[in-house]
Amino acid sequence: MDTPKIIVACGTGGVTSKNIGKKIEAYLAKRGVACDVSTCRILEVKSMSKSLKPVLVASASELPALDVPTVRATAILTGVGAEKVFEQIYEIVAAE
Repeated sequence: MDTPKIIVACGTGGVTSKNIGKKIEAYLAKRGVACDVSTCRILEVKSMSKSLKPVLVASASELPALDVPTVRATAILTGVGAEKVFEQIYEIVAAE
């Protein structure tokens, strides 16, 4: 089985997406799930999603319509409700 791919997008593809991505990787690792996280700008997410074929796309910003599950990951940055978002991500990734 291939390692599930996750894309994390933000406005600039920089600090915010990398921060969320590292937290997602750490959470899934604690649950025994390896994943491959890539980051990008919101403007790149459609094309990147087509080429990488991720199991999900997460973002703290609004995403365009995609053919894969999406998760609003603002809570991962704020910490308020983060566990619920992490669990949602785990359920999507574990179902693959």
